Amino acid sequence: MASEHTLPTPVAASSAAERRRPSSAPFRWGMTVPTIVALLAVIAFPLAFALFVSLHNYDLTKGGIGAFTGAVNYAAIIGSDLYQTAARNTVVYSVSVVVLEMLVALGLSLLLNQPGLRFRAVYLAILLIPLLVSPVAVGLIWRLLLHPDLGALNWMLGLIGLPKQEWLGGQASAMPTVIGVDVWHETSLMIVIILAGLTALPRDPIEAAMVDGASRWQILRTVTLPLLAPVLVVAALIRMIAAFKTYDLIYILTRGGPGTATETISYTIWKQAFTSLEMGKAAAASFLLLVAIMILTIILIRVMPRDEA
Repeated sequence: MASEHTLPTPVAASSAAERRRPSSAPFRWGMTVPTIVALLAVIAFPLAFALFVSLHNYDLTKGGIGAFTGAVNYAAIIGSDLYQTAARNTVVYSVSVVVLEMLVALGLSLLLNQPGLRFRAVYLAILLIPLLVSPVAVGLIWRLLLHPDLGALNWMLGLIGLPKQEWLGGQASAMPTVIGVDVWHETSLMIVIILAGLTALPRDPIEAAMVDGASRWQILRTVTLPLLAPVLVVAALIRMIAAFKTYDLIYILTRGGPGTATETISYTIWKQAFTSLEMGKAAAASFLLLVAIMILTIILIRVMPRDEA
């Protein structure tokens, strides 16, 4: 004889418990809203105000925000010889530091990733020292080392009978010198990214290539680099964006000189805003730089290799 009171099934019991359980949506929104408000206050409002300023004649020497000018400031920036020179310098600087840092970091990471390497942690700690130094301190240190009369580099050149060099004062040598200082400082970051990617690579394809008799160069070219390509693209993207925004190193080392030999867009924007006090044009230039960085980011993300699976 069947029992008059049937026991609830596990599915029915769990469904009933879920109906009685209070919704977690208010809690999730309560934890999310403060973050959204903070982002709006820190990012959205300054961007909106900067866009507003870029569309007006905002000159601090004339009393603040003036008449609405539309795209006049943008047209003036695009047609400015000073900004065109700064754009060329920025592209040369950014491409040079990314390529050089990528090559140096890749070579050092491959050496550090060798199996059985002794004192790996010691080597890595030494290579990461520049990363721990702020760009301002790096600029001050290298400004002293590169001093034409008192610098250690010219002193060492004199010991071996070579003439002194105008490292930061020469029209032709200033940009390569600044690029060299940046490579010394920022290669550590690339090493961290690339070495992490190397250690995370699957070993099966590499071991299969070794069994097939492939040389180290063949393994590197046909197995390691294709597997490491997404990491390399990410590293290049991070460094390219940072290089496009470089200001502090230029300010400390050369102030954009000699002449405009090392003047980048970020430094030119700073001069426009705080030396010429033309805030409207500086804001317009900042937005053009933002658009350029966003386009670069989209391009690099689109060319990033993707798994077909």
